[in-house]
Amino acid sequence: MDKKVAIVTGGGSGIGQAISERLIRNGMHVVIADINQANIDATLAKFNADGENATGYRLDITQRDAVLAFAASVNEKFGHIDVLINNAGITRYTPFYEADDSAWDPVVNLDLKAVFYCSQAVARYMVAQKGGKIVNISSSLGTGTSPHHTAGSPGGSAAYASAKAGVIQLTKTLARELGPDNINVNCIAPGFFLTPMTGATRSPEQVADHIRARTEMAVLKRPGNLKELAGVVSFLCSEDSDFVTGHTIHVDGGRSDRM
Repeated sequence: MDKKVAIVTGGGSGIGQAISERLIRNGMHVVIADINQANIDATLAKFNADGENATGYRLDITQRDAVLAFAASVNEKFGHIDVLINNAGITRYTPFYEADDSAWDPVVNLDLKAVFYCSQAVARYMVAQKGGKIVNISSSLGTGTSPHHTAGSPGGSAAYASAKAGVIQLTKTLARELGPDNINVNCIAPGFFLTPMTGATRSPEQVADHIRARTEMAVLKRPGNLKELAGVVSFLCSEDSDFVTGHTIHVDGGRSDRM
């Protein structure tokens, strides 16, 4: 992977930061695209980045024109884009019968529509160079409907689950369409990992209950470590996965509600 260029959306925190760190360690130059400048600065400082191994771009990936300009800028600067990690996402847990546009649109726009924007913007350069890797981050909630009581309802994750399921189907579609140009498109469906999002919309009591329920749901009986997730992403970015495309890999400790 040495000297390859990877874009990681939402690369300034949580899963995205762990992926960025792993790809930098693998020798890639990582372009961290994040809407939060403070997260970008903190992440670059953490990696002791000096411009040789990482670059930060403040970007709202829900804005198509901004994404197109960003991809053009990255390609012009480096001459190639080898990897795209569509990681950025949010949640807005709301009971289905109470959800309105303010609970649905931001989630679907970022978690699904922006994946389309970024993939389309970057794919044109990958097609021109006849090669590339796209890895989409979905969720175990995109593959099943386990109870989710954070919002006071077992269906409180309707928008998030729907968007993440869409990411899985988008992965399959893009793999078929871009495969003839030697572009691999795969997906990761993480299970339970402790990230800043875990407590972002929950009280301390809800966090404790969430950790207990999700830990019990995995046959390994523990949360995942972000390094374990980043390792699977690293595989999908490497030559070892050159004959793997259109797949969703479940990194979830054996979620018993899916087995």
